[in-house]
Amino acid sequence: MVRAGIVDFVSPGTVREGDNTGRMKNSAYDKALKLIARRDHFRGELVEKLRRKGFVDADIELAMERLQELDLLDDEALAQRFVEYRSVDRGWGPRRLTNELRRRGVDSHLAERVSSLDDELHRRALETAVRKVEVRAKQGWWRLPERRARLVSSLIGRGFSTDVAYAAIGRLATERESSDDEIHDQPGDPGRLS
Repeated sequence: MVRAGIVDFVSPGTVREGDNTGRMKNSAYDKALKLIARRDHFRGELVEKLRRKGFVDADIELAMERLQELDLLDDEALAQRFVEYRSVDRGWGPRRLTNELRRRGVDSHLAERVSSLDDELHRRALETAVRKVEVRAKQGWWRLPERRARLVSSLIGRGFSTDVAYAAIGRLATERESSDDEIHDQPGDPGRLS
């Protein structure tokens, strides 16, 4: 609605009503508010989405400054939450976390810093990842080197280093082999020696 017929065009798609509040209808700021009301966004994600909607860089920058002033936009805090969730719940390692943060427009230095997991978070992420890749593995995977290699490859794809992936799958294979021997070593087992 336009009060008293006063309309000030600020930029394409942006209309400021003459209501002395300075609030712009259909502005980059309003669109950004709607986006972050649905879910948290990184600054780079918001900028890209606003550009795709046709907003000019000057209006986008004003919107970003206003959101930061109101503490509605904090890449560092969001990156920390992102890393904690994706590492433990999805089993993502440091490399995948860093790459995903960069893809979402987070500064490279910040992405690398928050993705360097502490020992406990790294352990929990690796446990989740190992559990997820083993669920998809064929029965008896630990008996064949090529199947072990697939699991190692899956962990590397999830963002863990090669050394960490080999060690984790090696430990798991040893556990599975020993439990496999225990199953076949039960009394009454026709394959049992003794």
